[in-house]
Amino acid sequence: MQVGWKKCKQHKSQDNCRYWTSPKNWRASAIAVLAFCSILAAPTAQAVEIKAKAATLYDFTNKSLVFSKNSQVLMAPANLTKLMTAVTVQQAIHAGDITPQTMFKVSEHAWRTGGAPARVTTMFARLNSSVSVNDLMYGLIVHSANDAAIILAEGLAGSEENFAREMNKLAKSIGMENSNFTNPTGFPDENHKTTLEDLTILAAYVLEHEPELHSVFAMDRFTWNKITQRNKNPLMRDIEGLDGFGAGFSEREGFAALGTLDSNGHRYVAAIAASPTLQDRVQDMKTLLLPTFSGLTLQQFYRKGELVSDAQVYGGKKTTVSLKTNDAVATLINPNEKDKYKLRVVYNGPIPAPVEKGMEVGELQVLSKNDVIYRATLVTGEDVAIGDLQGRAWDALGEFFYQLF
Repeated sequence: MQVGWKKCKQHKSQDNCRYWTSPKNWRASAIAVLAFCSILAAPTAQAVEIKAKAATLYDFTNKSLVFSKNSQVLMAPANLTKLMTAVTVQQAIHAGDITPQTMFKVSEHAWRTGGAPARVTTMFARLNSSVSVNDLMYGLIVHSANDAAIILAEGLAGSEENFAREMNKLAKSIGMENSNFTNPTGFPDENHKTTLEDLTILAAYVLEHEPELHSVFAMDRFTWNKITQRNKNPLMRDIEGLDGFGAGFSEREGFAALGTLDSNGHRYVAAIAASPTLQDRVQDMKTLLLPTFSGLTLQQFYRKGELVSDAQVYGGKKTTVSLKTNDAVATLINPNEKDKYKLRVVYNGPIPAPVEKGMEVGELQVLSKNDVIYRATLVTGEDVAIGDLQGRAWDALGEFFYQLF
């Protein structure tokens, strides 16, 4: 699985890129910038207001990112770690290493660290008793049980540390490039980090490849050993239709959440991190998943494959190449606000020839109040062959003078 916006990370930061630059046609480039930035003059709008420091909204049905705010900033996943734990155990079941009926013993470490003595969320597994993988998985997901997470880790890999290695292997294999897990519970550890981008990739993986596992996250309650507990995900009762995945809290970073729901046959995944309060977390998730809650609307700016602009080419038979969208470009807007959105094209150029059609060479940025709220990959629209010697010489001279200034 590949989430559509991931490849944007491969480009240099905007401080190191040129905006509409060329050793030629400075005046034309300046006019292009002004014209392009005013494209959205008609739909007066402001970026969606999210109190969390980081947020994403992913359109799972269309496989495209709708909204992004600091999605690649490292964060502590806290309780959201248990989604990665569940997927790792599920992979072991698929591989035949264990079955749902396999019994794991409750160690003293699991009991003291994640059980009743620790005063954390638990399924109250008794010391030295044995519990089936099936019950442990329900306890892990529905009860958010820390003892279940540790028992599964120890039973499957011998220790939390060994299990964390398996978590990291799986994370990398599905495209979670910026995650590092050190335990199965999400207990605080400075090396236990992920990003909202990676968590969204994980959620999309579960929705696409593990529908049975996803259904467990939607359970209202689970009874085990004569103890009935309601689903520990508080957002299940705050957001109608939510059927996964969880909520977390970090002393340093505040409140986080990862949620998904189906709206009239269209499924979305939202994630937030560093929300200041419980109320803000609920508000932010509703804003992302239920746009009508705050009067927002989903605005599409470009269709997939649509022409956006041109980029300068160095040493080619043509001096420019068209730039097109790799995916549909859309985001949430507040139509009642007066501030205007702006669009900006960023690419590292001039692009040296030869240029192949479909090369990822830059990105389209959606801005509000000078903040970049969304990035979309731009690809070249056609091939550009290498030019003749004289043309390349003039391009080289122009580039030399450009560098001087």
